[in-house]
Amino acid sequence: MRNFKISILVAIAALMITSCDKNVTMVTEINRDGTCTRQVSTADDCLLDDESWEQVELQDTTDHKKVTLRRSFSSVEEMAANPILSVYGEPVRSEASLKKTFKWFYTDYTFTETFMSWRDHFDIPITKYVSQDEASFMWTGYPDLVEGMTGIEMVEKLDEIQENLEYWEFSIILNCHFKLIGNNYDDISNPPVDRDVFTSLRDSVARFGYDNGYDEFSEVNKLLKDYFISDAYNVFYSKNGDFKDKYEAESDSIVYPVVNIIFLKAPYLLKMPGRVTDTGRGKLTDGMIQYRFEGGFLVPGDYTISASSREANVWAFILSAAVILIAFASFFYRRK
Repeated sequence: MRNFKISILVAIAALMITSCDKNVTMVTEINRDGTCTRQVSTADDCLLDDESWEQVELQDTTDHKKVTLRRSFSSVEEMAANPILSVYGEPVRSEASLKKTFKWFYTDYTFTETFMSWRDHFDIPITKYVSQDEASFMWTGYPDLVEGMTGIEMVEKLDEIQENLEYWEFSIILNCHFKLIGNNYDDISNPPVDRDVFTSLRDSVARFGYDNGYDEFSEVNKLLKDYFISDAYNVFYSKNGDFKDKYEAESDSIVYPVVNIIFLKAPYLLKMPGRVTDTGRGKLTDGMIQYRFEGGFLVPGDYTISASSREANVWAFILSAAVILIAFASFFYRRK
């Protein structure tokens, strides 16, 4: 069994020119009137070009450029409709809502923001190999699939899921190779099969390659040679197994939208009006709810951040006290 590390991260990291995996912070503040403010700090190439966001800080070093942008919104719905964080030029989208429940002496607030899944970027769905709950557990820790199990039972269950996820990982990377080769099939002088047959054999090649321990990055040309018993596909690869320079830009456009989301690590800080009563999956520290949010959470499906709070209506206490005082005063006045 391979060591489950999502080798996408390890191998692509060395090749990445742009990746949103450092110093990313998202701060959201909800006001009692329903307005809100969002501030995002990250590398400038991880942000959309949107001049409606105010730049409040710029740190330009030899290693990277970090930008802090801020914008106020009339509602959380408007905030979600104007994303600023991007992965390979594509916005990280979300939907948000704020529920206010008035109860005279206090108002309850419930905020939710659901970040949209990246699964549409994968031609091979992860649920082809594991269940939705299994995928979610491995990426986010929820739902807890090992509660009440012994250590041995946990290992047995997770080993099986891990093996299936590794095969999915191998398959989606091999699929990127198949897409690029398929797009440029006319560059092959004497292909062993035609384009349609080649494309149809993707899953069969993936099974053969995974079972026989081929590396999905450096050995794909060898895998194709051994499977098809032909050197025809070497036209796409250099000696070290990378795509040749001729295909580099196209390969980037195929691979990066698929895997870049996994690099996103964006701690999410939330400030709610009043006293926090429920942090959801977050942790309350110094009045701010801190959530762990990573792009990998969006691989199996949508990911929701939620919190509740209660704000005292001071005016209601004052008004109620005034009414009581007037009532007492009126009572004693009538008695006199």
